[in-house]
Amino acid sequence: MSVSIVGCGWLGQALAKSLMAEGTFVLASYQSQSTLDKLNELNIPATPLSLPCAVDDKDEIVGVDKALFEQDVLVIAIPPQLKKGKVDYPLKIQQLVTLAERGKTQHIILLNSSAIYNGIEGEVDENQALNLDAEKVATLVEAEQAVQTFTQKVHILRLAGLVGPKRHPGKFLQSGRVFTDASAQVNLVHQTDVVNIIKLLIKDSSAQSSAVYNVVSGTQVDRKSYYQTAAKALGLTIPEFAQEPVLKPGKSVKGDKLRQNLGYSYVYDDLVKWASSL
Repeated sequence: MSVSIVGCGWLGQALAKSLMAEGTFVLASYQSQSTLDKLNELNIPATPLSLPCAVDDKDEIVGVDKALFEQDVLVIAIPPQLKKGKVDYPLKIQQLVTLAERGKTQHIILLNSSAIYNGIEGEVDENQALNLDAEKVATLVEAEQAVQTFTQKVHILRLAGLVGPKRHPGKFLQSGRVFTDASAQVNLVHQTDVVNIIKLLIKDSSAQSSAVYNVVSGTQVDRKSYYQTAAKALGLTIPEFAQEPVLKPGKSVKGDKLRQNLGYSYVYDDLVKWASSL
């Protein structure tokens, strides 16, 4: 088994290290010198890839190291960069799918975001009708539709907010301003669990050939309680939240489908306990 990781940042590097420790061949892509330096430091084999890829006058994709698409599994871990106003995420995904079809890729795992449920309140699962009028949702949906055109195995993971090493939630709300949505449910997942789930999908030949999964811990707590507890654990300034005349529970992302289909038990299912123990 061999794996390519396109977008080998904080999460991709953790995945690469874990796979390599078990003897799996990994090839990562990089776009910046700083990422290459980090990959070299971790001894992760890497090749450059700039997305979206260049095309020639015949609309053919050029200037790409084909080795990225000669591995068994392609993990796409590129950030959508929606907060930066980027709108080319679906194009990037479509180009990667095209290259995978031309290569030897047998399985694509797309790491998408649970932000795809933006604009919806209450409990949401993978069957939820999406609010395409909500800002940025249509872009995430289009990216999923692009990867689902791949003719072999496809898994889409809608990741909740990521926490883990060097990403302690106690540091997230330290700007000094007063925050809103105090009563909204937090939807978070630990890096370790995401890595474990990706590895499970890579190695499990019996896994469904095409599936969409929410990847989220079972943590049930509101934003105010969670981030105040996390900041207190680190001895940092306790973030303030505006009083709400009406409670706004927001959305609660449910991950039962993954737990049932893959039989996975989260290492860090209680992220209040985890944040408080560091």
